[in-house]
Amino acid sequence: KIIQGLDLPQDLFLGIPNISLSGNAEVYISNHRGILSYDEELINILVKDYQLQIKGRGLSIFAYTKDDLTIRGYIRSLEYV
Repeated sequence: KIIQGLDLPQDLFLGIPNISLSGNAEVYISNHRGILSYDEELINILVKDYQLQIKGRGLSIFAYTKDDLTIRGYIRSLEYV
């Protein structure tokens, strides 16, 4: 309730992932917890209490930090599993 009262972004304080998709060519994920598996057609990312599965072709990790991740390639689907 304090966070809502201060009008601060919940993802910043609660560890909720922020996912931004640019067309079907790039996805940006903040507040991830790590890469579980990675190849050119499937990437599994741990976010909060679940996994984010990214499927496509020619997928690559363009940028990676402790908190942020950018994936590029032909993105066919995003799915929480």
